[in-house]
Amino acid sequence: MTSRLTEVAGRWTELGETDPLWAALTDRGRGGRWESADFLATGRAEIADVLALLDRRGLTPTLGTALDFGCGPGRLSAALAHAGFARVLGVDVSPTMLATARTLVDDARCEFLHNPGPNLEAVATGTVDLVYSCRVLQHMPAELAHGYVREFLRVVTPGGLVVFQLPAEPASGPAGRAVALLPAPVLNRLRRGMQMHATPAAAVTRLVAECGGVTVSIEEDASAGPRWRSHLYVVHGKA
Repeated sequence: MTSRLTEVAGRWTELGETDPLWAALTDRGRGGRWESADFLATGRAEIADVLALLDRRGLTPTLGTALDFGCGPGRLSAALAHAGFARVLGVDVSPTMLATARTLVDDARCEFLHNPGPNLEAVATGTVDLVYSCRVLQHMPAELAHGYVREFLRVVTPGGLVVFQLPAEPASGPAGRAVALLPAPVLNRLRRGMQMHATPAAAVTRLVAECGGVTVSIEEDASAGPRWRSHLYVVHGKA
């Protein structure tokens, strides 16, 4: 597992050196470049949508500590602070991404931590009111992603909320079939080395239950792009 994590960290560190904003949120219409204000605005919109979703499900997170896992340049960390969380922990495996976050996000409520291991050793058990992770677990092999989900459910407060995104399978249309047919080296070039990995929804809910969590809802999600069927999981931590 350590070698796989080293590979993931190396790739995202490289991306953090070249164009961290584009790597964190690709947008073909922008030609690979973001203005900082526009980039941060997308984070505020995303977090507003997540909080609205939780409200529709009858869930209200405590606005204490939020964890932005795979924070990259801090887009969502800044947005969580903007939404009212008193403290936001942004953790990432890439020191170059974190360097950008510390420059880009000017908010004392945000703390950015390098997390080089397959767990969240810097975060104490039962101390986080909301864990959020999107467009992150999809880029790592399943054994790593599943280990981090276990960690999410360790660090969340009793009855707290964990919201994370994972692809389930290739999409059913032509774009999804291309994933199965194209050789891995070709796919890697198309993705600029950002590998994609999926976990079936049934396996995710089993994992959550094994960790004492309760899956409240499974939402259709477009974060993985047109080649993948993706879900956003809303989970209650164990009481």
